[in-house]
Amino acid sequence: MSNIIHHYKQQAAMKEDMILLSEIERYLEGEMSGQEKAAFEALRQSNPLINQQVEEHQFLLQQLQSYGDRQNLQAKMDQLHQQLDMPTLRKQAQDATLAAKRLSIRRRTITNLAAAACIALVTSLSTIAVLQNAARNKSTAQYEDVRRVLNNIQRSQTAIINDINRKNRAPVNPGTYGGTGFAVSGNGYIVTNYHVISGADSVYVQNNKGEAFKAISVFEDISSDLAVLKIADSSFKGQPLPYALKPQNAGLGEEVFTMGFPRDEIVYGKGYISAKTGFNGDTTAYQVSIPVNPGNSGAPLLDNKGDVIGIVTGKQTTSDGIAFAVKSAHLKRLLEEMPKSKQTRKDWNHKSHLEGLSRMDQIKKLEEFVYMVKVYN
Repeated sequence: MSNIIHHYKQQAAMKEDMILLSEIERYLEGEMSGQEKAAFEALRQSNPLINQQVEEHQFLLQQLQSYGDRQNLQAKMDQLHQQLDMPTLRKQAQDATLAAKRLSIRRRTITNLAAAACIALVTSLSTIAVLQNAARNKSTAQYEDVRRVLNNIQRSQTAIINDINRKNRAPVNPGTYGGTGFAVSGNGYIVTNYHVISGADSVYVQNNKGEAFKAISVFEDISSDLAVLKIADSSFKGQPLPYALKPQNAGLGEEVFTMGFPRDEIVYGKGYISAKTGFNGDTTAYQVSIPVNPGNSGAPLLDNKGDVIGIVTGKQTTSDGIAFAVKSAHLKRLLEEMPKSKQTRKDWNHKSHLEGLSRMDQIKKLEEFVYMVKVYN
């Protein structure tokens, strides 16, 4: 709305400039009545900017008039050299006067056309800006992240510090936001969505046994909405991963499942790959037909063998059951590009140990590596 108001203000300002320019020309060419001239001169005295415009315009007219006078004088002198033919001289004088009038009309026309062109340009640019903004708003309205809003309770600073100092327990305060993460190494590295932990003062991850561990963000990629956390508690004991990160793209229609925390307990969901690109044709993501809810952000997307093929990032608001997930091949590249001081062990670079197991047995093993992420800020 502000862009449209600004657009109309610009148009009004340009129209006022055109009116002012027309009045200046009438004043300098003596076309104003006595009352109009007196009022305009009073305006010049009260407004230095308008007075400056009048002087500049007057100087331009003088320059044009001097040029016209020189041309007329030269023509007259040339004619006198040939013969003293008064009728011819009178005709030339009339022609010169007519040329001067045409020059004045042409100058006025050019000025008006230039002003009109400026208005058209501003109108076009403003219209484009409004349309682009509307398109962005529409695009944003169709995509929704699926982090979970928790019931944040205000507590004293002392109580928060005491909770933080307790091992294997998150603060009593349920936090601000929640999501899901899953292990990408046996030594405490966890992947989740960037939007889950963005702006966090502190982050805790909780396993299926109810144990909570303080975590810190060690790597973030805003463009793909991914973040790598590292469990910072010395009491944490890791174990080898039973799954791998699948580097190949999943096929259209391939069955997939996910495990996340839209509730305080882990929830299983089943679906299939419905498109090989994500939101707005993003080639680093999939479109998935699978139920997701607030809290599923950062959940692993797995195939029938138990390999991780993606990370859930959000859903489409205009359709039920349509979600988006960053491809695991992109995650694998990010993990390999991390600074050496922060790189994980490449536990995910092996064959899955879940292949051939029933889905229930796969879930039992996976539960130990999927975490609830709680954000405090």
